[in-house]
Amino acid sequence: MNFRQMTYRNKLLVYGFLLGVVPLAILGFLSYFRASTTIQKYVEAGNLQILKHSQLAVEQNMKTVETALVAFLNSPQGTDLYNIPLDYHKYEPFSRLESSMRQLQIYETGVFDVSLYNLQYLWRVSNAGITTFDNKEEELQPYEDFLNSSMNSTWIKNEHGIRFLKKSPLYVTNPAMLVVVDIPYSHLSKLLLRANPLGSTAILDSHMELLLGQDQGSVQQLLGNKELRKKLSGDDLEGQLVVKRDGESYGVTFVRSTFSGWYYIAAASIDEITKESRSIGQFTWWICAGILFLIIFAAWFGSNNMYRPIRKLHSVLVGSGDRSRDPNDSKEDHIQEIGKSVTKLLDREKKMSSQIEGYTVQLQAFFVQKLILGDVRKREITEKLDMFSYAANWLKMTVMAVEIDTLEGTRYSRNDQDLLLFAISNMVSEIIPQTNRLAPIVSSSSQLNVVGTVLDDPEAWNAELQLWAEAIQKAASTYLGVTVSVALSKPVAQWTDVPRAYEEAEEALNYRVRLGNEAIIYSEDVVSEPVEKVHYPLKLEQELLASIKSGYRLQAEEKLRNFMQELVRPPFHFQEYQLSLFRMLTEITGLLQAEGIPLRNLVNGETPLIEQMSQLRTVEEMEEWFLQKLIIPIITVLEELRSSQFQNISDAVIQMIHEDFDTALTLELCASRIHYHPHYVSKVFRQETGVNFSEYLLKHRLEMAKGWLTETSMTVTEIAEKLKYTSPTNFIRYFRKIEGITPGQYRERKTGNISKD
Repeated sequence: MNFRQMTYRNKLLVYGFLLGVVPLAILGFLSYFRASTTIQKYVEAGNLQILKHSQLAVEQNMKTVETALVAFLNSPQGTDLYNIPLDYHKYEPFSRLESSMRQLQIYETGVFDVSLYNLQYLWRVSNAGITTFDNKEEELQPYEDFLNSSMNSTWIKNEHGIRFLKKSPLYVTNPAMLVVVDIPYSHLSKLLLRANPLGSTAILDSHMELLLGQDQGSVQQLLGNKELRKKLSGDDLEGQLVVKRDGESYGVTFVRSTFSGWYYIAAASIDEITKESRSIGQFTWWICAGILFLIIFAAWFGSNNMYRPIRKLHSVLVGSGDRSRDPNDSKEDHIQEIGKSVTKLLDREKKMSSQIEGYTVQLQAFFVQKLILGDVRKREITEKLDMFSYAANWLKMTVMAVEIDTLEGTRYSRNDQDLLLFAISNMVSEIIPQTNRLAPIVSSSSQLNVVGTVLDDPEAWNAELQLWAEAIQKAASTYLGVTVSVALSKPVAQWTDVPRAYEEAEEALNYRVRLGNEAIIYSEDVVSEPVEKVHYPLKLEQELLASIKSGYRLQAEEKLRNFMQELVRPPFHFQEYQLSLFRMLTEITGLLQAEGIPLRNLVNGETPLIEQMSQLRTVEEMEEWFLQKLIIPIITVLEELRSSQFQNISDAVIQMIHEDFDTALTLELCASRIHYHPHYVSKVFRQETGVNFSEYLLKHRLEMAKGWLTETSMTVTEIAEKLKYTSPTNFIRYFRKIEGITPGQYRERKTGNISKD
């Protein structure tokens, strides 16, 4: 059965059942888990202590053997053996040597054989007696690796036990003596616990090969586990891990010796460890089963008693009136029917609250808007302040106007301005306490706030206004990425003076042209007295227009900068500043018309220039707009016109030279034909061709003469007359000057005919 379709009484029954059973099941599981975990931890701790005890016993025995052997080798009778050859006449030193070696083989250390090799005189002393050997390599072959190594002593494994090797004297390249001490496995087994009830114990050498153990077969199988070998080869000196063997889990505890590099391992079956905890778990589940029946009865009895008030509530809300009807007979659960009835009531209340709240917000904004515009009577102001719970006891009121400086360089466009202003209104609501403001509103281009205070201290009020204005600017920059300017009107004491304060704040915003972006402007600081005489920098205007006409861009930029700074020089009035800008715009556009350039070439498809200029606020923005939108494009267009005009003049003069070269052609005649001054034509012609008029004419006539000399039979005199030379001699002299030969010689070279001249 679906739980959601169950009746509330049945849900109570299930809930009561789960409330009792689930904690009980969790308690039983945690008890079993805690018991098994605790036992396993105790076993691991016990194994670790056993391993450390075994390690201490074994290493103590090994250190005792090493100490006794070092003491013997450092004794006078030990050092005398280095240089004694095997001589049976020297019975006394060897007799003492055998006696001392027997003293090393005591029962407590487990040493059963000590062998002493003299590597210089090739004799050996052991339990078998004193013997010599001739083949040193064969005799010492089992110890070759040790003798060739840099170690002075070491413990190694042999087939019967462990063996201790030591060189003497120490730290020499070719030692004189080698001592070999053997300890059997039987003695090491005595040092381990004979029976570990928590598992099997074993000892591994530094190469992880088994030395001895209680259950060597099991340990040998465990050593085949890659995870165990990886753990042992790590840097840890002791630890525990769980490994699998034949489907059974084993807890392995190990200790690594820093003295010998051996591993001491204890392995225990986890199933054996947790056998007792499983019996505890079975007992716990039997107890839980008995408690389960008690919980079911308590849940059934309790759910019936708790459901009785719900029947009564259902009768009241739904109006069934049939108290004898069983809840199970209903097609729909009583709680669901009650919930639907309550939900309907709450929805109606919520809709009414939302409507009232929405109307209240709109009424507050509408009231503030009418208050700012002066459309509210004094009596109505008091009533509305009481209705909206505004502070009617303010001593001073100030209108704060917030306006976005510019959207250039931001991610917003002009279409986003209204949304940004509404966002700023929300920021104002968070920054300015509700007790100090009316509802923030948004006008066409700015965000407006009527703020007030109960303080009678003007300095304290101005300081508080400054903090709010700075906070608004910071919030707009941080969260919206735009800069805003804030204008503050003079404080007023009467609500009827708020419209005048609004006008002052709006007027103060215009003075950003002097203060720049992100300014906080107090109207009492910027609104000046009327100026008696209008100041307009006419000289700078004329110099700027002259720079534009001449195409001097850098000079035009400098003149424009000086002109803009002169406009905002005190005394300053915003209206006069705007009129001056409009006048300047008219003069520049008039310059375009005077040059015959259509204005549409500059503002093709864009917003009208006056509208663009009216949206600019600061001097820097205005200067950049004039420069990029008008001055630079106009200079570019004029330069293109002049370049085209120069080319036309030059082409016309060249054409006249080519057509009328055989006439009395002069620069003045050419200039009169194209209606320009001869000096201007001469300058343009030289700029375009690189030579002056007379040089170009003489060169062209010379080329024509060279053609006539080679292609016609005209005489030099005829050619000179045709080219308007005053005499043939002048023609011949000029020809020789340019070509290096006379006209006759030139004709002779080109045609092979002798000139008749």
